[in-house]
Amino acid sequence: MRPDQPEPTETGIIILTCSRSPAARVNGALAEAATLFHPHQIHLAHGFISTDEEVDRLFDIGKARRWSKHMPTRSEMAAYATHRLGWQTLLARDWQYALLLEDDFRFHTPEIVHQAVQRAPALLADGRHMIKLFDFPRDRSRHVGIETEIAGLPLVKWKRTRAGLVGYLISREGAARLLARERVFRVVDEDIKFFWEIGLDIWSLPGNPIREAASDLGGSLLESDRKGARRRNLLRSIKGMALTLHRDWHTRRHYARYRKAFLQRQAAALTSAPPPLSQEFAEAAE
Repeated sequence: MRPDQPEPTETGIIILTCSRSPAARVNGALAEAATLFHPHQIHLAHGFISTDEEVDRLFDIGKARRWSKHMPTRSEMAAYATHRLGWQTLLARDWQYALLLEDDFRFHTPEIVHQAVQRAPALLADGRHMIKLFDFPRDRSRHVGIETEIAGLPLVKWKRTRAGLVGYLISREGAARLLARERVFRVVDEDIKFFWEIGLDIWSLPGNPIREAASDLGGSLLESDRKGARRRNLLRSIKGMALTLHRDWHTRRHYARYRKAFLQRQAAALTSAPPPLSQEFAEAAE
């Protein structure tokens, strides 16, 4: 290798965007990423908008009517398709891991983000599939989770996986599991809350080292479409409560199983090398 060539990397940086994003927004995202990472690591994934045929191919309207409180908008399905493009990009490259960033991200604690990318092999070892570097806030009374430390960085597995995919590390296996569904019926932020359905092991890096900056960049590209789809009515509220009870029952059940396996694994690690925790989720998903 010539001295002027960049060293190979196991972790790529994929910025998700679409044709609706203004040039200033995209250029700002590229400039922000370049403050921490070499250009050879950074890939711009040009995704989808609501009028693209990919939305029709991906969107399972029948299941959405049954399993979503609010019918996802075409723009939300386009956003889901764009995240899928990011996962497909990871699998198509020689990277083992990727940091996916929506184009309205900003680094809040750059040194932590840099360390997380450098230590991705350790953070995504032992069956972990996704490390979220951004979570939408939640009532403090519901801050229940498993805490650990990997490669000098704190990790938490929330009992209830939080929405927010502005920035996250993902493994090749995690990308493959997320792509296993040929069609989808929830918005992507909601779909990860149903982690057990495809055996995903999702953790968060607390403190939100990556933040959403949409309000500083002209607002969310999805908000105008969402307003019309979020009108309240009694039947929708009842359906929403039923779906929440369904999700919470499964969440409690799988979290309890995972916590038990996690504690057993910690004990077993003193004497032997236990199997990855993802085996628990694989069995549950079958």
